[in-house]
Amino acid sequence: MSDIAFAIRKSEAFKTISTAIMSSRAPHALFIEAPDPFHEKIAVEMARLYLCESGNGDDECPSCRSWNEGDHPDFIRPVEWGKSPGIDDCRKMAAELYLAPVVAPRRFLAIPRGSGLSLPAANSLLKILEEPPTWGALLILSDGGGLPETIKSRTWQLTIDLKEEVSPLALPEGKDGWLSLIASASKMTQQEALVMMNMWINWCLGNGEIERAAMIDKIRLIAEKGHIPNYMAFDLLYAFLEEELSDELFDNLW
Repeated sequence: MSDIAFAIRKSEAFKTISTAIMSSRAPHALFIEAPDPFHEKIAVEMARLYLCESGNGDDECPSCRSWNEGDHPDFIRPVEWGKSPGIDDCRKMAAELYLAPVVAPRRFLAIPRGSGLSLPAANSLLKILEEPPTWGALLILSDGGGLPETIKSRTWQLTIDLKEEVSPLALPEGKDGWLSLIASASKMTQQEALVMMNMWINWCLGNGEIERAAMIDKIRLIAEKGHIPNYMAFDLLYAFLEEELSDELFDNLW
């Protein structure tokens, strides 16, 4: 289990939902306020809870064995985590929620970046909130306001602030450490790479390495805007932090 997943499971919101599921009081609709980079990880961990036959989210039941990294036959997720789904996407995913479960006791639908939903897209979710299938559960994630009160008022509302809960992470050691990280970058989502860079920033700040923290933050912002893929972000960090490449190159990256 990654540090991020572990931190999510330590959060009060996760414990609250876990207790509700174990006592057969699982809400059919959740609203969780959390920073955007964590939405995918939070959705996966909450889905693991809801889709597990025993309710603990991590055992050898047929449903838990059906997970393939972040995918599951009864986990309904957007094609892209990095943007708010449109009305057509919301309608399509909502229709999938009404299909009978494949292997789990429930089906679970996750909607990221809820604050960016258009009003028609948000309203398309009202049917699920008012007439949910007995096996269906909906999670809406948001980094702040913007979601209509008609939606929020029909959900359990929780907050997860992983900026405080994720431990600082030391930078890779030496050239071999960086090369190993760069080689594995293609297996990471953009959100995972951004979170890792935030953890490095926290580690540098904690060790008084202000300039290094600022350099990582510059690369993180460029990556967040989608200008460069994960492997290139890590490659640039190695060049700037370990080989002292001139930061004049930043002007060409924005």
